[in-house]
Amino acid sequence: MKPPPLPAACAPLSNADFARLKAARPRLWTDPATSCLTCLKRDDNTYRWYADTTRTEIATYECDCRTQWLLHLWFLNAGIGTNYQKLGWADVSSVPQDVIEKIMNYAENAARRVADGRNLILWSAGPGTGKTLLLTLLLKYLMLQGIQVHFSQFNEIIDLFTSSWRDNAEREQWNRRVRNVDVLGMDDWGKEHKGRLEMVESMVDQIIRARVSDSAPVIITSNLTPQQMQEGYGSYVMSLLTEQADFIEVTGSDFRPRRHERSSQEAELGLARPITAV
Repeated sequence: MKPPPLPAACAPLSNADFARLKAARPRLWTDPATSCLTCLKRDDNTYRWYADTTRTEIATYECDCRTQWLLHLWFLNAGIGTNYQKLGWADVSSVPQDVIEKIMNYAENAARRVADGRNLILWSAGPGTGKTLLLTLLLKYLMLQGIQVHFSQFNEIIDLFTSSWRDNAEREQWNRRVRNVDVLGMDDWGKEHKGRLEMVESMVDQIIRARVSDSAPVIITSNLTPQQMQEGYGSYVMSLLTEQADFIEVTGSDFRPRRHERSSQEAELGLARPITAV
């Protein structure tokens, strides 16, 4: 069986972006002709995976190593790590259907939502409900539509903001990936070190102010309630953010036990998860 073709929106990286990834990741997959994260160059470049989203039948696929490689670099360049590159909507198992439908509504109307600068805040009072998975799946969906996205842990954005720029290239990266990208995904808002709260408030104010001014959406995940967000970052920042925002409470049970069960079963069956855009 042949895997899905390369999405039309996925283009090879520029030399500058490839060099940046290589500098940051010494073990970066650089040559699909000699290695592959999916088939491992075994069994005539084939791998076994489920035939459809019901995951009842297993099929053998001819691995398109170059397509897997290009997808891998494409997602890495947007900040989406390998683990989430291999997860799809079929892996959303513990989230209520009405929550999924609200998020899919944003995705299916992305052109208008992004043009209007519509923000999205996925929150729950407890961890493990699937907020990060939903955020990365939504960002991948937007990428398929040609929308530029960047995903980052909130602490990583803080580190970038507080670092002393070594050169103009670093500052350009900050502007391109945080200030000016079409859609910015910030994961785990509220887990930052409280000793830096004043600086964090300043950073949040700058980012949110600039993006709201440009009608550039922010999609956030947080274990804080909307009230706690307002108390932690100030009413003015939250007013800017929520002026054009939908709050979605991600309820449901902890998905991690189910994820562990699935991964163990896949290992027992000798299956290989491919990198996927859906």
